[in-house]
Amino acid sequence: MKNLKKILVHLPAYREPELIPTIKSALENAEYPERIIFGICRQYNPEDKFDNLDEYRKDSRFKIKDILYTEAKGLAYARKVINEELLEDEEFVCQLDAHHRFDKNWDSTLIGWYHQLKEEGHNPLICGYLPYYDPYNDPQKRVREPWLSEAACFYPHGTIFIRPTSFSNWKELTKPYPARFISGHFCFGPNKWAKEIRHDPNIFFAGEEINLTVRSFTHGYDLFHPHRVVIWHATMREERSNMLVWDDQHKRGDNMWWKGNDLARARIRQLLGVEDNGFDLTGYDLGTKRTLRDYEKYAGIHFKKKAFQQHTRDKKFPPNPYPYSNEQEWEDSFTFSFYYLVHITRNMLPADDYESILVAFDDEKGEGINHKYITGEKLKNFIQNGIPIHYEEMFPSEKIPKRVVYWGVSKERGWVERVERQLQ
Repeated sequence: MKNLKKILVHLPAYREPELIPTIKSALENAEYPERIIFGICRQYNPEDKFDNLDEYRKDSRFKIKDILYTEAKGLAYARKVINEELLEDEEFVCQLDAHHRFDKNWDSTLIGWYHQLKEEGHNPLICGYLPYYDPYNDPQKRVREPWLSEAACFYPHGTIFIRPTSFSNWKELTKPYPARFISGHFCFGPNKWAKEIRHDPNIFFAGEEINLTVRSFTHGYDLFHPHRVVIWHATMREERSNMLVWDDQHKRGDNMWWKGNDLARARIRQLLGVEDNGFDLTGYDLGTKRTLRDYEKYAGIHFKKKAFQQHTRDKKFPPNPYPYSNEQEWEDSFTFSFYYLVHITRNMLPADDYESILVAFDDEKGEGINHKYITGEKLKNFIQNGIPIHYEEMFPSEKIPKRVVYWGVSKERGWVERVERQLQ
């Protein structure tokens, strides 16, 4: 038999209805299913029947760690269990979630891309946000185009809102292309990466991706997005409604979700050089092959300023150009990234005759920086059904907004009820 390099398919599964379909799809579509090894951290509720793995427990390709769902300690802890307890001598790791579909010969395709990049002198990780599939309408609803991971904005607590986006020239690409970010739900690389870049169990959920990104980059790994679709990922799925880890914790009166994410963000701010919060990051720190500043220059991101370069905002591939004669010119090339969670309730603007509501952000002098008008269905639902206007506002700015204004506009009465909030 051909000497096949093995892949550990890394699956952390919390009360996951898609776990069994994911396993079946991976095996059915692998060119060589005998080389696929599963490392599964199954965080289960005994009352659930959909994630029963009994049919696989005698199969040597399956390594399973069962954890009662009430004992779950977060995503990074589950990933840590897989890499430190289940991963052995498999040559490759395909880090996923547990809700996926696979294209034909996905295993050989990923290994082929890896060796192609390796032969070009890279130390590659193939990673990124995978296109969407719908478990209720598959394969018809599969997105057939690869996605690029973009930096939408900085959150106030210092991590980055990383989101997928389409890009127009993907058909012209002949190989994986340079990336700024690792996605937690897809990263394919060598065994050494999974052993070296250990999952910090204190990263409960939020911030996992930027943590893995900067640590992998500074340890000398090169990041690439797939230029073709080989695996799909499902998000925001109805079948898991009200039984995600934060749902279950809330029912038990457990605030680990909030406390865990606050702790994670503080650790990440220290990792990114924004604050010194006194944590011992030994084993989960930056590498020594490259510096954090090397990553900032590569990606066009400034962590202390919470800012991005235009090249990054334009979704152009890294590395960012460096036409600067000195460090100060580089520092001056960034634009502040603003984020705010808009929330307007009926007691704030109670009238029934608004034709629009202005949402405006001003500087300390009251001069406008950014604004939009709320109209259409969102306004109709607000007035008729009392549904709050609630959304994330984000935009680049040369100035930092100091206040937000919500101002009702009536066709008959003109500019009417007005609410102002000071921003920090």
